[in-house]
Amino acid sequence: MKLWDKGISIDKKIELFTVGNDREIDLHIAKYDVQASLAHAKMLESINIITAEELQQLEEGLNNLQQQIKDNTFVIEPQFEDVHSKIEFELTKTCGDVGKKIHTARSRNDQVLVALQLYYKDSLKLVYDKTKVLFNTLLQLADTHKDSLLPGYTHLQVAMPSSFGLWFSAYAELLIDDVYLLHAALKTVDQNPLGSAAGYGSSFPIDRDFTTQELGFSTLKYNVVAAQMSRGKSERTINVLLPHL
Repeated sequence: MKLWDKGISIDKKIELFTVGNDREIDLHIAKYDVQASLAHAKMLESINIITAEELQQLEEGLNNLQQQIKDNTFVIEPQFEDVHSKIEFELTKTCGDVGKKIHTARSRNDQVLVALQLYYKDSLKLVYDKTKVLFNTLLQLADTHKDSLLPGYTHLQVAMPSSFGLWFSAYAELLIDDVYLLHAALKTVDQNPLGSAAGYGSSFPIDRDFTTQELGFSTLKYNVVAAQMSRGKSERTINVLLPHL
């Protein structure tokens, strides 16, 4: 199931070049795609696009997929374009035509956007937690070794007397600057893009506030075009920040 497949034979070398290792990479965002799909389904039920019975079917199917991902048994086979087409295929296989309704009022564009935003949020929180542990460890070492003497050098010559404690606390304090950057990065990605569809919104009466709250975003990306353009900015923010931590 490849959504761009129009029934025309595709050269295998071209497909290998364009797809590359996307399937392997997509496994990192699989659980977030399922999470966003579940929130989207609940929203569709709240605006009467699907019934409560249909929502129950989708919930069961998505929860089953989430368990597979947790158990590391979820696989994206070569016949699938990516994680999105794989999940939709599995839902359709277990839920019939109801599985196809998960794509209502949603595009692949905002689907991958929201999965990435959720992935970035979790990753940044993990880095923040580990940074906090490192900060506390450095402060503890600083206190333990505050009287452990260390010569202070300037221009390769011994200068003022110093201590290991001073150096440990220096690195601890510098981590505070990194935390400022982490907070800024988290605020950038903590905006819900779901509902922007392919960049021009949806003609369905969707409730973007519903999915924002359901997915735990602090706010939403209001302008649908801005939501689409934010992908590159989010990627740049993460790529610039994390290598320096």
